[in-house]
Amino acid sequence: MPDSRDYSRRPPEHPEIELTQTLRRLRLPKADTKPASIEPDGQPRAMLVCRDGASRKWAPRWLREADFALGEPADYQHALLMARDDRPDVIFVEAAITDAGGQPLYRRLLDAADIGARIIVLASTTREYQAAAEAEPYDVARKPWEWRILARRAKAAADLCAAERQLRESEDARAKALDLADTARRRLRSRETFEPVTGLPNKSKFIDILARGMTAVDRDGNRLAVLVVGFNRFRLVVEAMGHEYADLVMAQVGDTLSRCLHEADRIDTDLPGLKAAAAASLDTTRFAVMFSYSGDPAELQALQQRLLEELSQPFLVAGQTVYLSACIGIAEYPGDAEDVDSLLQRADNAMRDAQSRGGGFKYYCTETDAAAARKLRIEHMLHEALDNGALKLAYQPISRVSNGKVIATEALLRWPQADGSYVSPELFVPIAEESGVMVRMGKFVLTEACRQLAVWRQSGIDLPRVSVNVSRVQLTSGDFVKQVRDTLRSSGLSPDSLELELSERGVLGGDTDILGQLHELKALGVRLAIDDFGTGAAAIAYLKELPVDVLKIDRSYISGVTGDGKEAAIASAMIALGQSLGLYVVAEGVESEDQLATLRQLGCNAYQGFLVSRPAGSDKITGLLQALS
Repeated sequence: MPDSRDYSRRPPEHPEIELTQTLRRLRLPKADTKPASIEPDGQPRAMLVCRDGASRKWAPRWLREADFALGEPADYQHALLMARDDRPDVIFVEAAITDAGGQPLYRRLLDAADIGARIIVLASTTREYQAAAEAEPYDVARKPWEWRILARRAKAAADLCAAERQLRESEDARAKALDLADTARRRLRSRETFEPVTGLPNKSKFIDILARGMTAVDRDGNRLAVLVVGFNRFRLVVEAMGHEYADLVMAQVGDTLSRCLHEADRIDTDLPGLKAAAAASLDTTRFAVMFSYSGDPAELQALQQRLLEELSQPFLVAGQTVYLSACIGIAEYPGDAEDVDSLLQRADNAMRDAQSRGGGFKYYCTETDAAAARKLRIEHMLHEALDNGALKLAYQPISRVSNGKVIATEALLRWPQADGSYVSPELFVPIAEESGVMVRMGKFVLTEACRQLAVWRQSGIDLPRVSVNVSRVQLTSGDFVKQVRDTLRSSGLSPDSLELELSERGVLGGDTDILGQLHELKALGVRLAIDDFGTGAAAIAYLKELPVDVLKIDRSYISGVTGDGKEAAIASAMIALGQSLGLYVVAEGVESEDQLATLRQLGCNAYQGFLVSRPAGSDKITGLLQALS
């Protein structure tokens, strides 16, 4: 079996919050009243020595929520007295509280041999933090102090105190107990061991735990499973609520995983062979869980389902209910891998496969590795294609319904191969977006399309504009508006010569940052279009808020527009909706004269599709434009 020590929940060192303030020296006033003593035995004990008003309001609430009995001394001397008489497990002391000679109270507490409490110093400034860190207390927290997290860290410290007391009660384990306590203190002081938001072991610590678990499995003949947990919807949480509240969601996820581990007794009742070993935080959005079990698949499957049910429950943060779509990848030892790195990587590959399938569980298999390798190979090939100029643009005309005049061409990215075939955009575009190559690839498309429009105009072809597709990844890269402005300047085009197409499914969703960039682009003079309208689920709800000019109806609604079915009714409604909002409506995928005639009757403004031309290289489109001009 794995190491019996419970690594599923350990406190971090301190949150990484930088806040510099003017240093204030505070002294508590002397009082004749006796300090409010800590409550009777039976609870972990904490003492709060703090003058900060917000902390004196919120700290008692969260510490008592963590089941602490709390004492709040009236002044410096009463704090020393209470620390000796009531022997708290944890003492929170504000760094600025000093005696008449300027010595901080926390130094007196740390120097006192008869005070064994864990001292957590509350520092308001960088100078206070540095001075406190040099004194080597149990922990140092920087302002602003998040008492919900501090209470959890204090509880972990109190649990450690209780464990040490129990070990000391056994004379034959005294030496070992002292060694374990010293080792635990060193681990707790290491910022590289525990993730600060969740308090769980980080990836490097988890790898160490996993290695010991695999050694135990080799010895005992059990099986070991590693589960990597990710989420499909977490990006939306960050965009909607910001990173601070997203961290609180992740802290709740960590609590949920830890609670599942701590329910081992109930699990053992149902599934005698199943033992929970450890949970960890791999990064800001992924977790890992390690279990050893007898080898009966029913044991692992039951726990998987329990985890999925727990993670499917809503999380309440800042008054908002948040639902996450959990994706869990599973790899086992022995069987799926022979070493720690391969085992964890294969569980992660399985998780990413589950993400691509929309969520749920996915067991590792050889096809999982093949899919991951294929993605990596395509990513590498995309970089090479950009370096070597292997990516090309094809263009498809957009024409007026009324008279057939070409008013624009849409630039479409193509990736030709040596054998004359093409890699489908449906294959390489998602990989480019996931890997970050899309930012570079999108810049190439934008630059080349604007260059080609300038060439056409110089040759005498009067083409009003070129249309370029834009990915969500480009809009979130940080400098897209500047990139558009610079490209227009370098190509000599006016802003209204460029139309940017935004995918309803990939871009629209109420993100305030993206909406702000769309308004900047609109102010620049660029035309904006919603592409593939009707394939997503969000755009209609806030269509009136978007600064768009063009609505492009997806080809799936145009194929049946000549009949009496639902497609015709929906297309007619979309055209009416767009025009009632003052938008220019374009029908995509028009392939027949009958479809064009129907669109003319419905009042559609423009169309594109095979009826005029398939997407083709600039040379062929040049000839077509010259013939139609």
